[in-house]
Amino acid sequence: MGMTPLEGLMMGTRSGDVDFGAMAWIAKETGQTLSDLERVVNKESGLLGISGLSSDLRVLEKAWHEGHERARLAIKTFVHRIARHIAGHAASLHRLDGIIFTGGIGENSVLIRQLVIDHLGVLGLTLDVEMNKQPNSHGERIISANPSQVICAVIPTNEEKMIALDAIHLGNVKAPVEFA
Repeated sequence: MGMTPLEGLMMGTRSGDVDFGAMAWIAKETGQTLSDLERVVNKESGLLGISGLSSDLRVLEKAWHEGHERARLAIKTFVHRIARHIAGHAASLHRLDGIIFTGGIGENSVLIRQLVIDHLGVLGLTLDVEMNKQPNSHGERIISANPSQVICAVIPTNEEKMIALDAIHLGNVKAPVEFA
């Protein structure tokens, strides 16, 4: 994310990175104002704008499996953008040791993890299909196949624990062992 949430990855209703020249052309061709375009790229784009169906990836995954073409396009675009960002960071770092899938989509979407890893095969990633299919209740797990040049894992988030740990640290509080 840059100055606004628009920079970076496409989201549920946000476009992600967009060429300013394209926005200027749209404004000129349609007569839309900057405010109009800002509303469109923040509230009417992303997964919703491409699919014409929903900003909720769970809805789009169901539609994907039912053959809904625009849902498929939205998911393919989303995955392409994720893979492009990961590959760009790997190039900047001159290496890639691992990829962690976390958060709502990363923890719960078998399809997105599979498609992202498939896109990044050129970087030496290989998916263990059965481990990828394990439900999130199985907790932390490696989903890359053996051998894979890059480790891929699913790590569930625990925001409440992290907030508690930060509060303990900032307050210099003696905490029970389970929080340390």
